[in-house]
Amino acid sequence: MIPMPLLTLTDACGHPPVESVAVESEPAAVEQPGRRLQTVAAWLKAVYDRLDGRRLALLEPRKLIPPGGYHTPKCVAAGLDCILRINECKTDNERLPTEITAQAIVYRIINHRVPVYYVAEEFLRSVAATDLPHDFTLADLHWPMPAMVIGFPVRFMREYVGRETCYVCATEFEAGDHSCRFLPSTPVITMPKAKVAFSWYACVDGRLESFVSSFWREDHVDEIIQKYGYTDYTGADAPKVQEDKECCDRLSVLMFKLLVVLNTRRNLVEPATCLRRACNRKGKLRSELWSPNIIGASYRVSLDNAAPTSTHASPRLHWRRGHLRNQPHGQGRTLRRLIWIEPMLIGMQEQS
Repeated sequence: MIPMPLLTLTDACGHPPVESVAVESEPAAVEQPGRRLQTVAAWLKAVYDRLDGRRLALLEPRKLIPPGGYHTPKCVAAGLDCILRINECKTDNERLPTEITAQAIVYRIINHRVPVYYVAEEFLRSVAATDLPHDFTLADLHWPMPAMVIGFPVRFMREYVGRETCYVCATEFEAGDHSCRFLPSTPVITMPKAKVAFSWYACVDGRLESFVSSFWREDHVDEIIQKYGYTDYTGADAPKVQEDKECCDRLSVLMFKLLVVLNTRRNLVEPATCLRRACNRKGKLRSELWSPNIIGASYRVSLDNAAPTSTHASPRLHWRRGHLRNQPHGQGRTLRRLIWIEPMLIGMQEQS
């Protein structure tokens, strides 16, 4: 089983727990004698290697060829399995609020057949250099899918979040009951209000850490981080808790920026295509093989390549930040349309 002292859970919301029912089971073993796993990819690959065909058909309905610079998509199936099994081996009173929210996230993702979207790094850097709008709530968001897994470039995430991570499970919930139609024996989870939730794994000093954040859909996107507290369930010391809070806040803000920008540029989502149909070759069944869904593959950063017009030194390389605004349009300019004023990279000519 996953050693519980090495699996920590934290929460960036503090919402009350919702209803659940216990289902007894044991999680898959992942210990490797004599070696401590040091990365998220290594941890989740060890879990994946112990999943049977039936479980894989549920958690990995499509075999993907990921772009370079991302963790293997096997980490997605393994991460979903970890969340399900941790909850299966606990009673109602033992489950943490974050574990219940994470299980509901998994329900939604499985119900939508585990859609995975990879974000191109150049596009992501522009998204990160954009400020969130004020007059925009989470309820105004139009998602590519109501539940999905976002794959971020590992190099970028190390720089931006300060953790070795790649995949983020993202879901929007309506108020009411939520269950998994492919797992009828699992408990029904009730959401008292409509909300948005994220879950993701990171690895620090050989410890696999799980983070869960959730926010009410009525909230304004630029006020969320200041509005919500942070709850640590790991017993960590104050400096570690503060570091975890900052990482979780940065990732949540990045997710909101991505979702808001996609509301203005829906054509940036390039759908997956089937590269190989399922077939039987030499008596062995070969599954379908798919290219990934990619967000922003054709996007290019806006550059300020203007030559200096005075004797002053050229500016250092930096971002002129982007922003989002509601532009008046329509008859009498009474309607509003959200537009993205893209950031611009300044000083690129000298650096190149």
